[in-house]
Amino acid sequence: MTIGEQIQSLRIQKGLTQERLAEMLEVSRQSISKWELGQAVPDVEKIIRMSELFDVSTDTILLRNPEKHAEKKNPLHLGSIYLIVKDFEKSVEFYEKFLDVKVDNRCRSGNKFVKFYVENKCIALMNEENLIGHCTDLKSPYKFVMNFWVEELSAEYERIKALKIGSVSEIREAYPTYHYFHLTDPDNNIIEITGGYHMSENICQSCGMDMKESDFGTNADKTLNKEYCKYCFANGGFLKNQTLEECIESGIPFLVEDGICKTEDEAREKLKTVIPKLKRWKGNDI
Repeated sequence: MTIGEQIQSLRIQKGLTQERLAEMLEVSRQSISKWELGQAVPDVEKIIRMSELFDVSTDTILLRNPEKHAEKKNPLHLGSIYLIVKDFEKSVEFYEKFLDVKVDNRCRSGNKFVKFYVENKCIALMNEENLIGHCTDLKSPYKFVMNFWVEELSAEYERIKALKIGSVSEIREAYPTYHYFHLTDPDNNIIEITGGYHMSENICQSCGMDMKESDFGTNADKTLNKEYCKYCFANGGFLKNQTLEECIESGIPFLVEDGICKTEDEAREKLKTVIPKLKRWKGNDI
């Protein structure tokens, strides 16, 4: 195990994301990433600070006398408990006094959510008026969102979908550095999973399918076509002479069947925002 791997292991055991550790050390997230990848080494001051945060000796971080820790096999790490509140400002004031902790920060819009850190655990208040997709029924008595984070969001998304234990949303972007998806439990509570995410560079430019190499279509000369999938494009031409509207309608059953959308109407609206932006359909109006 390298020093970087040890820092990553201790960070995860403490339940901290790279972003949160960076905030606590007053460095950039990129610095944490470089340490963990072995591309740079933290200075003495940061090593001492991390030993205090992780409650280990500096020798443990420097691997002079590493402590033994059991590896966590489950990729999920508890992140935050989100309380969904009606009167946002009143709730902020209440929890500031109750926890004797000032608000850590507010999101960019100021009134969507705030975060309190208590013993390195996050309790967040979410303004019900600003929620999109966080609660399927705003009249429901279940008013919390449990947040977990993972190192690789795409891999966890596929793992959760394969479990078939509840409705799973698509991966969404709150802002460029924050991606998430939702899992709904039997009582209609929402579990939010966030993490590192890089969109695939291989999206079929006809149907929007996320392609692996085995999904690529073929050109007239039998070479692989990386722009279109084999279900849309083969031997240098499109397999279906369909309109934009027909393409959208044909994709609806797949989104519902995979649990990405709950209803056909929801799937249709999602596809209307995605398909027209693809190469084959640019310039076409719905």
